[in-house]
Amino acid sequence: MEEDTDSMFGKIIYIGLLALTVAYLITGFGIIDSRIVEPLTFGLLTKNLSFTIHNYLWLPFALFLVTHIYLKLVAYKNRSKNQS
Repeated sequence: MEEDTDSMFGKIIYIGLLALTVAYLITGFGIIDSRIVEPLTFGLLTKNLSFTIHNYLWLPFALFLVTHIYLKLVAYKNRSKNQS
């Protein structure tokens, strides 16, 4: 049961990190070239809104990234311990 919970937590972190990365890239591109992003989002993602969202995404992105790296290091350490 604990392995299922760890696996589910890892998948949540992975999917969350993927979503945050995509959002970070889109908002960053929206800051640089808003003439392309704004029509693609039907005017919802303006340059100012892109900048605001981009600024607020750095902390969740950093937390998810650190958690993802930690989980991978723990899994690697456990795998190498089991092989010895």
